[in-house]
Amino acid sequence: MIQRRAVNNRNLTRKYVRYSSYLDNNQENIYPQNNRRFPPTYSSFRIEPKITYDEKWLSNKQYNSRVTAYAEKPVEKIIKKPIVTSSKRKSPQTSTYHESNGQVVHERIYPPTKTTKLCLRVAVNGASKSMRGDLPLSNLNLTNGDFGDDAGMFFENRDNCFVGLADGAGGNRSLGINPADFSRAILAACRSILRQTNVQTTQLPRLILSAMQQVEASHVRGSSTLCLVALDKQKNSLSTLNIGDSGFAIYRNNELYCRSKSTMNSNGSGPRQLFAVNGSLGLPCFINENEVLRDCSLDSVEVEKGDIIILSSDGLWDVIKSDHLQQIVERNTNKHLQDLADDLLSQAAEGYIANGRDDILVIVCKVDSV
Repeated sequence: MIQRRAVNNRNLTRKYVRYSSYLDNNQENIYPQNNRRFPPTYSSFRIEPKITYDEKWLSNKQYNSRVTAYAEKPVEKIIKKPIVTSSKRKSPQTSTYHESNGQVVHERIYPPTKTTKLCLRVAVNGASKSMRGDLPLSNLNLTNGDFGDDAGMFFENRDNCFVGLADGAGGNRSLGINPADFSRAILAACRSILRQTNVQTTQLPRLILSAMQQVEASHVRGSSTLCLVALDKQKNSLSTLNIGDSGFAIYRNNELYCRSKSTMNSNGSGPRQLFAVNGSLGLPCFINENEVLRDCSLDSVEVEKGDIIILSSDGLWDVIKSDHLQQIVERNTNKHLQDLADDLLSQAAEGYIANGRDDILVIVCKVDSV
């Protein structure tokens, strides 16, 4: 009898559960906010007794091995390292977090540094020794300007900027050679090589060697000084090569930052030059890269936005001294770059006695961001 009553109670419980589920389902249709898709579950709760372990009993090591693992298991707190997602920070900050072994770590967080890609803005002006009166507008362009025996070049690609200046030796006229032919040919060969091959800024001697081979193959005779500067846009470094008494000067914040060194012959009688005269005059010719390195001034400097680079031949450097040059740069600080090139040419022309002027070519470059 007792057993049958227990069965009846179980059946009554089942019916109650089904009836409750039916009512809950009806409530879903009446009140959509009670989103119950499953019947309620009824669970029983039991209070677990708290187990305490006697230290003496624990020291005997005679208890269950599973209890041992639970009692001796170290409790580790996993604290995730904070992820800093700040967009811009002007100053470094400190991030503090805890390792799993409880050690406190202080980490210095610096803002991401983004390197600025640089380029060169160029302004040009010049005049030949025979030019009088107002200068033509074509002299503001390296390609079409009349600069006498001087010649200039500018080439730019995605990664580098190259600027060159050559001054043909006027003494070659006595040999029936036009000095302008060689200065223009050597820079034209450099420009052609730069267009066809990927020349790095640190490979200026190799560039000169390849250009000399092209000039000699074209049977152009003559000689000239040469000044080359090459800007690496990514590394913000300027590689320079100078042969002879042409050269460059770099100004930063109206102060002289760097200046090229002239390379003279061993006896000091004149500047070193590049020659292509087919060996008929017994003059020294550059035949390999080692001789280019021996007879040139090669350097590399770091540049930054706002630096002013002035390239010119001896037509400028012979009459404009360092103090005067700095004054010209200072008074043209807030003016257009072309104003600085015009002022340098005007001051250089005034430094010569009438009918004794040399060819002058001025190339002014300003380091700027892309």
